[in-house]
Amino acid sequence: MADDTAVDADRQSLLAALYDAAVDYVLIGGAALETHHQPHETFDVDITPAADPDNLRRLAHLLNTLDCALRIDPDEAGAAVPLPSDYFTAETLGRADIWNLRTRHGELDIALKPAGFPTGYAELRRHARPMIAARTRIQVRVASLTDIEHSKRTANRAKDLQYLDRVNRRDDPRPGLER
Repeated sequence: MADDTAVDADRQSLLAALYDAAVDYVLIGGAALETHHQPHETFDVDITPAADPDNLRRLAHLLNTLDCALRIDPDEAGAAVPLPSDYFTAETLGRADIWNLRTRHGELDIALKPAGFPTGYAELRRHARPMIAARTRIQVRVASLTDIEHSKRTANRAKDLQYLDRVNRRDDPRPGLER
């Protein structure tokens, strides 16, 4: 588990940039697990932004200032394609459910429709709450632990199942719950 007292300069800078750009989002994934003090460590930031056009425009404008590259192989650090500084628009962002990016402040994954949440932000925001993001001094809206783990179960990736096994929560505590 990450040391919550140490500030990760890249994560701090990335979340500060999102704040300064007034991007509305919910923190999900590993950074959200760390924020909930779970035994997990990650070096990227995963978010689900509000999908309204104004918010996506603000996010696109920010991304165009962050020297983004599209990560094409998550297992190979250098496998990324640089994107032009005018690449992102609200429409461009809406063309994919997930964007895996490398920015000058580290890796940023944007999930418009994260596993288990087909309407994304609208569903996750319901149970999210403001918290100081792990390894930062910035308050953000963080998905509930139940929602994060539901998404990990739904994604069914090896790394997600390993986490769920480690915390002994592979089975959904809410049988029959429809999302």
